Amino acid sequence: MDIWNWIDYLTRGLKKVANESQQNYQQVHAYIDGHDKETLNQVTEIVHDAIKLKSPNGTIYEITIEDDGTINKKKVGE
Repeated sequence: MDIWNWIDYLTRGLKKVANESQQNYQQVHAYIDGHDKETLNQVTEIVHDAIKLKSPNGTIYEITIEDDGTINKKKVGE
């Protein structure tokens, strides 16, 4: 095998590895993206009885809602 055949053989092998690597990368990201969308859909469907929120100064409030739509808030710990 002369040097040019060896270089051609090496180049073809590297191209094959690069193509396979790109395909694997795309498959992994398609899998991750699919799961991210599925997780996002699950999160948007969650219903809570109460939500706790923290104010800029660090005080934590619990927010709830009555059957008539009235929103209630109270400091956590009161």
